[in-house]
Amino acid sequence: MGLQRSIDGQTKSSTPKLMEESYEEEEEEDEHGDTLCGSCGGNYTTDEFWICCDVCERWYHGKCVKITPAKAESIKQYKCPPCCAKKGGRQ
Repeated sequence: MGLQRSIDGQTKSSTPKLMEESYEEEEEEDEHGDTLCGSCGGNYTTDEFWICCDVCERWYHGKCVKITPAKAESIKQYKCPPCCAKKGGRQ
C-alpha cells in the first residue's frame, strides 16, 4: 500500500503544475485577443503580422497599413497613417 500512496502523490503533484502552465498560456492569449486593428477593427490573431505605431501605440494588421514583416525590420520608428496625416505632430 505504501507504493500506491507514493505513486498517487506524484500524480497529484504534477497535474496542477500542468494545469497552471496551460492557464497562464490561455491568459496571455486572452490579453492579446482584446487587441483590435486600428484600421479595420479586426481582432488580434497569432497567424497574422501586426505592427504597433510608436506615436499613438495602436496596433494594426500589416496588410491594413501595407507593411510587410521584411519592411518593418528596416523601420526605426513606425508611424501609422492617421499619425502621419496629423499636422502639428502632437506626441
